[in-house]
Amino acid sequence: MHASEPLTTKDFFALDVDDKFKVELLGGALALSPSPKPWHGDVGLELRDALKTALGPAFRIYLDLDVEVDEETVVRPDVFVMRSQSHDPDNVAKAPEVLLAIEIMSPGSRTNDRQVKPALYRDAGIPSWRIERSGQRLLLIEIPVLGKDVLHLGQATLKVAGVDVAVDLDTIARYALGE
Repeated sequence: MHASEPLTTKDFFALDVDDKFKVELLGGALALSPSPKPWHGDVGLELRDALKTALGPAFRIYLDLDVEVDEETVVRPDVFVMRSQSHDPDNVAKAPEVLLAIEIMSPGSRTNDRQVKPALYRDAGIPSWRIERSGQRLLLIEIPVLGKDVLHLGQATLKVAGVDVAVDLDTIARYALGE
């Protein structure tokens, strides 16, 4: 295989890649993200807890796992939600099963998190959120499949699969950013 040939998901899953690397397949090209900072992980865990509390056992919330979008795209959202009945512990999630994808933006992932992935998620019919850090504050950008992006600050209540999910960005920021 030559570097100019796009990889398929079959090629991607056949790669022997160290688990400590966050590697994604975006339109047939490999994309490697640097390791995130601790605050990034704390935000992901806090969002997982908020989603799990609001959604209950009918839903599964995953951190940093592969989602197959199409034959040349495998993304790895920081957090994503599926229905429990779609859960198969031995198989990679497929885009139609994903109800929400969340990206927590780090300096090394700005372009992919702001431009590439929102477009991929929209095309796949997946609503998404992007969390951005501004100093000691967190901003949540809600990216619906149709319509305009919505910026949320402080406390917000957002719908996930028809269920209200309360997100307190200020509390999450205080915990994750140590203030």
